[in-house]
Amino acid sequence: MSGPWGGPHDPEPGEPPYQPYGTSPYGTSPYGGAPASPYGPGSPVGRRTDPVSITGFVLSLLCCTSVVGLILGIVGLSRTKDGVRAGRWAAVSAIAIGAVGTLAFVGVVGFFTWFGTSTVLLSSADVGQCVDVDEVGSDKDATLFKKDCDEPHEAEIVVAGDFSSDQVEAYENGGPADVCEVLLGQEYAEAFGAGGYALDIVFEASEPESGDDFICYLERADGDDLDRPID
Repeated sequence: MSGPWGGPHDPEPGEPPYQPYGTSPYGTSPYGGAPASPYGPGSPVGRRTDPVSITGFVLSLLCCTSVVGLILGIVGLSRTKDGVRAGRWAAVSAIAIGAVGTLAFVGVVGFFTWFGTSTVLLSSADVGQCVDVDEVGSDKDATLFKKDCDEPHEAEIVVAGDFSSDQVEAYENGGPADVCEVLLGQEYAEAFGAGGYALDIVFEASEPESGDDFICYLERADGDDLDRPID
């Protein structure tokens, strides 16, 4: 019913309240549509956090899985585009942290690969190998780096073995020469006897013990590099 001038009137008892045309008292469209979001389109309310982005972020924090975190971060960046899913911060962080972690991991692997292929272990050293000798402290421990005998190098391995109890005693009483000189092959013994070379020893301990690996090497007495094999 309408008032005297065609406008809405106060409802009678039991009569539903007047609503303007096209609206519903329950906040929905009179044609059955869903209620409009009070926050507008693109609202974060109700969006699921992207699990791929979160997983990528967690894995990027670990050194050995940083590359996986980087990949998942890139995937997560696509999955959270345009606000479809929450968690874009995790995807971006996973990419940044994962990239740094991956570079660090590759660097570490590369270093140890280079170190493993460029050094000579005492247990696998061979007579005739040419090396650079990087001494460790004041003891007879050193790192031996492989070198080509036709290029400048510091020394040549002339004896490789492990200490016997007699050799330990000889070293303690007379030093490297008392252990190494009697073990030299004929060519090395002649070169050492002719002068111009110094004889030294390397082992992995402050004091040798029976069974420890060692090598003896010849180097130029004047400290210059060798540039060919010792004849």
